[in-house]
Amino acid sequence: MDYNSSEQILTLSKSENILEDILEKWRRGSTGPLPQLTPLQLLNALVLVEREGPVGRRALSETLLLNDGVVRGLLERLAESKMALVTAKGVQLSKMGKESLRKLLRQLSIKKIISIDQSDLVSANSVMVVHATKLYRPGMTGIVQRDEAIKAGAEGSITVAVLGKKLVIPPDNKRIAELAPKENARLTSELEPTDKDLIIIGFGKDPGRALAGALAAVLSLQKA
Repeated sequence: MDYNSSEQILTLSKSENILEDILEKWRRGSTGPLPQLTPLQLLNALVLVEREGPVGRRALSETLLLNDGVVRGLLERLAESKMALVTAKGVQLSKMGKESLRKLLRQLSIKKIISIDQSDLVSANSVMVVHATKLYRPGMTGIVQRDEAIKAGAEGSITVAVLGKKLVIPPDNKRIAELAPKENARLTSELEPTDKDLIIIGFGKDPGRALAGALAAVLSLQKA
């Protein structure tokens, strides 16, 4: 999925507020209190529903690692706010839901999200890659991002920076072309990154954990 846009990139605080605003409106809804959800869980859910939809509630619950009651409440609020369509086949984002998600991801500087198989950089069941534009900062190490990814349920994350036309791993800036030439070629071809972009590789036991880890890493980068 490509979320590139010429629109001005907003700050993370604004983006966080969008997620918090959605949750707060739902909590004040007429159907009773919303089960506890974090902004990261909401973002992960929206991305997964767009990627996999229509998806059943049970499958979504298993992928998101949330109990059935929480997912039921989430789907009810998505339907009430016209962000999703719930049918016998499962849930999928509506046109408004897709537009809202794309706007949010652009505000988070996320250009594209892809899944890859058999990465030469990591050994894991599932690997999800998030391409974030212009988020590189000198001195970054990727350690905070890895820790946030683990907290989100992933096995870890790798932060790849684009310096000039080279893909490197901070802080010592080892070149991906030397560590994993095939991976370097694949990431360059599929993402077409430019100078100062970041490529966050989240990995875990399943796609839900891997994606949650990659998204958590991106959120932590923008808080810096």
